[in-house]
Amino acid sequence: MSDRPTSAMGMPAGLFMELAALPSPSRCERGVADFVTNRLLALGLEVIEDEAGAAVGGDTGNLVCLVPGVGETPRITFAAHLDTVEPTGPLEPVLEDGVIRNAGGTVLGADNKAAVAALLGVTEAFVGSGASFPTYELVFTVAEELGVQGARHLPPDIPSAPFGVVLDSSGPVGGIVLRSPSQQSISAEFRGRAAHSGLEPEKGASAIQAAAHAISLMELGRLDDETTANVGTIEGGVARNIVPASCLVEAECRGHNDVKLAQTTGAMVHALQAGAARLGVDVDVDLVMEYRAYRLRETDPVVRAAADALTALGLEPSYLTSGGGSDANVFNARGTPTVNLDCGMMSVHTPEEYIQVAELERLMYLVKQLIQNPPALPEDRL
Repeated sequence: MSDRPTSAMGMPAGLFMELAALPSPSRCERGVADFVTNRLLALGLEVIEDEAGAAVGGDTGNLVCLVPGVGETPRITFAAHLDTVEPTGPLEPVLEDGVIRNAGGTVLGADNKAAVAALLGVTEAFVGSGASFPTYELVFTVAEELGVQGARHLPPDIPSAPFGVVLDSSGPVGGIVLRSPSQQSISAEFRGRAAHSGLEPEKGASAIQAAAHAISLMELGRLDDETTANVGTIEGGVARNIVPASCLVEAECRGHNDVKLAQTTGAMVHALQAGAARLGVDVDVDLVMEYRAYRLRETDPVVRAAADALTALGLEPSYLTSGGGSDANVFNARGTPTVNLDCGMMSVHTPEEYIQVAELERLMYLVKQLIQNPPALPEDRL
């Protein structure tokens, strides 16, 4: 590879379209994991699959691969996730006028197979050319779309490099996510009493009505510039002529400030309990902290390395605050400074998802730059 992307369609588009044609909804990533593993094994590399599949109820574990170069230990860890959101449906990636879409009418899967393709493509180019490069590490996670579950089950020594780069933010190549929130999941099961809704409704206690009252007490949406709250699903009842005895509510809140997040969580739990008390039903509430917020500075070594790599490609870095989480949240919580970078995927999680071939090429060259010029260690500055 040269130092800058070219306009010709080449390996990035073809490799990406092969990956995009493979279904890999969360917990069912085996096909794409085998594809990635076989490509790396063909280069003479070792791929380790961990036990995350069993832990998350899926068919595939996280993949970890050390790419040996100069130095015994990796200077940087790159991560991408193998799963896509539902519905996957028919997968028919097509290329028209330099843009790849899914003609099948569902998600394309550029989130996150654009990153998978870039990491594979660069690795194949480096190893195949015999060029000199610093040792680096590849991590491909599962069940990321379910609250970064796969990354949470990585072995404790992963990432093994002092810095990390996650390629999992939507938008044109050039964005660097400096801030990402914590996410608190809330699951509430209301348990009322069933009764015939026409003959003796007074003998029942509606779990759905209790849930509805609880939700009406909640402040939802964007609460301030750091905090959001949402009720995502409500499910219950068995028939329209039966007072529902059960109802399940799934909700979440996210925040960049953990004190505010705790206050928001407390208010939502209080509303759930108040709704249950109002209708005389029971409620069980389960809380799960999916991931913790992180905040980086423009002067941090991993951020500076990403910015320098973008500048070398003629791109202007932009510094972003995200409302979503990624494997970068897990890596930062483990003490590894990690950025999440925009990787060219657009309209993600929708049937209109697409990616330009030019963005795939820029992403590959960005990865190449970061491998060749990893973040500086303290001894590098001596």
